[in-house]
Amino acid sequence: MSSNQLRRGRLATGLLALAAVAALTAAFAAPAGAVPASGEATIIAADHSKGRTLSGQGVKLLAGAGASTQGNKLNLPVNEVSPAGAQPAARSGAAVTFKSANKSVALTGLRFELAAGTLVGNLGGSEIPVFWLGAPSQVNSTSGSVGVSAGKLRLTAQAAELLEGKLGLERALVRTGVGMVWLAGQANPVHVTKPVASGALDWGFLTSWREYIYKELGPGSVGSITVEGGAAISGEVAKPGAFFSFPSSGGSFHEGLYGATTSLSLNTQGSVKFAKPGHCIVEIRFTNLQVSISGANSSIVGDLTYDVDKAVGKSCENQPPVSAPGTTIATLDASGAAPVHTGNTVSWTNLPATLTAAAATPFAPGYKAGQALDPVTLSVGIG
Repeated sequence: MSSNQLRRGRLATGLLALAAVAALTAAFAAPAGAVPASGEATIIAADHSKGRTLSGQGVKLLAGAGASTQGNKLNLPVNEVSPAGAQPAARSGAAVTFKSANKSVALTGLRFELAAGTLVGNLGGSEIPVFWLGAPSQVNSTSGSVGVSAGKLRLTAQAAELLEGKLGLERALVRTGVGMVWLAGQANPVHVTKPVASGALDWGFLTSWREYIYKELGPGSVGSITVEGGAAISGEVAKPGAFFSFPSSGGSFHEGLYGATTSLSLNTQGSVKFAKPGHCIVEIRFTNLQVSISGANSSIVGDLTYDVDKAVGKSCENQPPVSAPGTTIATLDASGAAPVHTGNTVSWTNLPATLTAAAATPFAPGYKAGQALDPVTLSVGIG
């Protein structure tokens, strides 16, 4: 082969190497969508008594700040993952040290680039891809998990060249035979919080109660149901299917990620008042209802006031009015109801509701704690 052919061959090889470096550099750009995570990466370094591998030339992989060792295992906590998008990744805040007989090089800022199959870090002052992971990655963008199982670590050409110089190695490094790696990272449940810009709570409270209020059970026994302060009645109030609509006065929506529960805190305005004086019910009123949606632990809280006299024969014996602000009126179960997203609107429909002991007193003896109430529907516009 002529000298010109040799030069052309070396040039082609050099250009290929530069292209590979450029591709890796693009691949280890900082990932988007990173979230806090838990988990661990484990490296088991090979132990060769001779040869041109790292361990064969007396180089050890030691735990740096934030890392730990357990026997022959080097453990690196996973602090952050990016499980979605084109560049899934896992990060560790721990450090690793390459140590020869009298020199050492620190590896910090560890980032497992799972699409590229590399471990990137700052090695001796240069951010470069340090290892090929040597095994397919597992990425689940829905659950937020990432992993690598039994990867066979291999040095990149850049890392091998840098380590040879920094550690003063006499022989060129063989890039294989570094050891094995395992990775398991899981996004911690997190929320994206947005303000509630509009919306309403639609709730009929209890159909049989509304029917009772308007039912004529003797002279002067027909009662009334009225709304104030912005609340409205939809439908014929004494008929099934009617409900009260309480408009939003603010709140916050918390979108659950990676298995976390989506939740809502909704404040409403307005009040509803029930009265049936012929049956000694001067007034029962709900005001300023607040809805909390969080799976099975959901509720409606509001200011409950009531003036219910004691029935004595055919007359009513006066009783003092009661004011109970911040009363949990109903418990809700949203565990089986996924919110429906339509543009910027989020809604829950027909959530089961149950009367609480704290709110049951003015409705006794006809209704007690545990009484199933009309289902609840919510619709909110989020900012």
